[in-house]
Amino acid sequence: MHATGVLRDGNTTTTGPADARFELASITKVFTGILLADMALRGEVALDDPLTRHLPSPRPAWRHRAPTLLELATHRSGLANTPRAMRRRELLTATGLSTRDPWAGVTAADYPRLVAAESPRTRPGGRIIRYSSMGMGLLGDALAARAGAPYETLLRDRILDPLGMAATSMSPDGQVPGHTRGGRLAPPLRDHMPAAGSLRSTVGDMLRFLRACLDPPAPAFALAAQPYAGGRMKVGLGWFVVAHPRKPQIVWHNGGTWGFRSFTAFRPSTREAVVVLSDTAKSVDKLGFTLLDS
Repeated sequence: MHATGVLRDGNTTTTGPADARFELASITKVFTGILLADMALRGEVALDDPLTRHLPSPRPAWRHRAPTLLELATHRSGLANTPRAMRRRELLTATGLSTRDPWAGVTAADYPRLVAAESPRTRPGGRIIRYSSMGMGLLGDALAARAGAPYETLLRDRILDPLGMAATSMSPDGQVPGHTRGGRLAPPLRDHMPAAGSLRSTVGDMLRFLRACLDPPAPAFALAAQPYAGGRMKVGLGWFVVAHPRKPQIVWHNGGTWGFRSFTAFRPSTREAVVVLSDTAKSVDKLGFTLLDS
C-alpha cells in the first residue's frame, strides 16, 4: 500500500489513505536537523560545539577528537551507520531473510556499551560523507540533554505541536503493518536511536510539514536546508540537497525500516513538494522523484 501527497501551486493532492500511520524511518533525521538549527538560532548550542560538551557519555573511543554537532548532522562524524554488534542482525532483517526484531533483547542499559565499543578510524570533518544513523542518534541525545527534556518531548514542543502534526509520534500504536520485500509481516522498528529513525506519521501531517518548509520557511527550517558539505549531492542539517548547475535545487530525504519505505522532497524555486509512504520494504524513491517532476 502506498500513500502519496503532492503540494503544488498551493494545493494538495493525495492518493491512498492520508490518515494511515507509517514509519518515516530516516526522514526522522530531517526533524533532528531542524531541532539543531532551532537550538543554534536560539543560542542554546553552536554548530561547532563538540558532541562531548552536551553529551559526555555514552561516547565511542575517539581516535582523533569528538565530532561537532554540525559534523554529526552532515554525516561527517566518522561513525558507522549502526553499532558493530547490531550490523549482521539488522542486515538479515532489512533484506527479509529474517523477520526477527534485530533489537529484541537490547536494553537501554546495553546501548551505551554498544556505543562505547565503537572506535572510528576516520577523522571527523572533511569532505567524506559516511551516512550514520548512530551519529544522528547521538546528536538527538545531545540536543535532548542540553534542553533537559526527552527527545520526543523536545520535538513535539518545537516542531510537531506548532505545525499541528497530532498524528506524528514515536509510538507504533495505530500504525499500519509493515511487510518485507517478499510480503511477510515485518517487526516494527524499536531501537535506541530515536532521533535517527523512530518517527511515525501520515501523509496529511507530512504535507503540513512540507508546507512549513516552503511557505515561507521559518529561520530554523531554512537553516536546516542549506548545504554544508558534499559535491553535487550535498548534505544539509539532516537533508540531502541536489545541486545541479542547470536544474532547480531539490531538498530531499528517504527512509527504510524492516517493513516500510518513505520519501519526501521539495523544490524551493517552484514551491513544489511530495511525500510517499509505503508499508513494504521496496524503495519508493523513483516514484517520489517522478511525482515531483510530473
